[in-house]
Amino acid sequence: MSRATPWRHARFDRRRLLQGTGGAAALAALGHSAFAIGAGAQDAVTITMWGNHPEWRDPMLEILAAFEETHPGVSVEFTGIPGGDYPARIQTAIAGGAPPQALGMLEGSIITTIAAGGELPFIDLTGQIDISGLTGPARGQVEVDGVVYGTPLASYTVGIAYQKAIFAENGLEPPATWDELTTVAQALLDAGATPLVLGAKDWVHPYFMYIGLTSSVLGPEGFEQVRRGERMLTEPDLVAATQLLLDMQPFYQSGFQATDYVTAKAIFANGQGAMQVAGTADFSGYREVNPEADLGFIAWPGPEAGMYATNTGMELLYTVSRFASPEAQEAAAQLVNWLATVEAQQMVSDLIALPVHVEVTESSDPIRQETVAARGLDVIVWYDLPETNQTTTVATNEQGGLWTGRLTAEQFAEAMQASIVPAAGVATPEA
Repeated sequence: MSRATPWRHARFDRRRLLQGTGGAAALAALGHSAFAIGAGAQDAVTITMWGNHPEWRDPMLEILAAFEETHPGVSVEFTGIPGGDYPARIQTAIAGGAPPQALGMLEGSIITTIAAGGELPFIDLTGQIDISGLTGPARGQVEVDGVVYGTPLASYTVGIAYQKAIFAENGLEPPATWDELTTVAQALLDAGATPLVLGAKDWVHPYFMYIGLTSSVLGPEGFEQVRRGERMLTEPDLVAATQLLLDMQPFYQSGFQATDYVTAKAIFANGQGAMQVAGTADFSGYREVNPEADLGFIAWPGPEAGMYATNTGMELLYTVSRFASPEAQEAAAQLVNWLATVEAQQMVSDLIALPVHVEVTESSDPIRQETVAARGLDVIVWYDLPETNQTTTVATNEQGGLWTGRLTAEQFAEAMQASIVPAAGVATPEA
């Protein structure tokens, strides 16, 4: 756990102020700059910032309030955009030359944007921000060839969320192997429960279930072999992961093909299903829907005992827009630098997601502690890396074919493999 930090006292004062003005809802309604104090409020540089988790709005306002209290010359206007809409919104804003000044790039996109060449939408922040305390995977997302471009806000780990009460009522333990997964699912179905809630209208749940089950076969070393072109996703033991995704169809909720990610999360949060594909970030949304939800987290089961995996990735990568004025760039750089500090990352750990600073190892949130405990044979989220980045395109375009019978497990694996661009000598930073 990190040492005691000044923001804890600042946060207490902020909360007392919120209580006197109607709470977090009042803060959201009035806007951040409404709480700037004294003459500094008139002189403050106001910068814009977007996030892709609207359910994080209140905790993000609290985090940004702590920044403003230690940086009185900067005011931040924060806007939460639904995750499904965010990629198109941010790309449109960049194309129009008017993205937020504190620019939140999608995970993996700093590396891929630089590799694509051309003028970058963000600036070189080397010497302006200190990322020396970040974890290896976090640094790997924002530092390219020695040039520093920003910091991730947070990290997340993806596995399976489960309803503790439903499992307890049916005398079941969380599954640790594929056989146990199907056995538990059948027992839940026989008991009248929906074993697994899947949102298959969009790509998110099927994609993460595919890479999770496949990663449980590969493990970290096998995934490196895929990146180097030494293993193929069309190998029988890896195709078996896709086949399991198909074979589990009787255990998904009725109408899962037409259920989107957000709706599926609400169904699960309300206890209308026993398990769901979930990342650390999802638990805030679950609690927003149902504050009483009693949930647990497990890694992806594997084909045999001792084979399992989690997938860890980064939340938005915050950098500074090249389209911003020099004054706004300087202010945004201060914010980005602060987000990489112990103080900010402890707040991230306590309020929204997993931290990216090596000195922050504990959280006041039990589910994040449980997630870290479950994480072991960890494989980075595939779209965070250039070699496997395009697997999301295949999932978006082709996963529906699995449910209609247009694609077999083998054909889907072939499409996934075709999207991979192997690179010799690469290595995933240790999670």
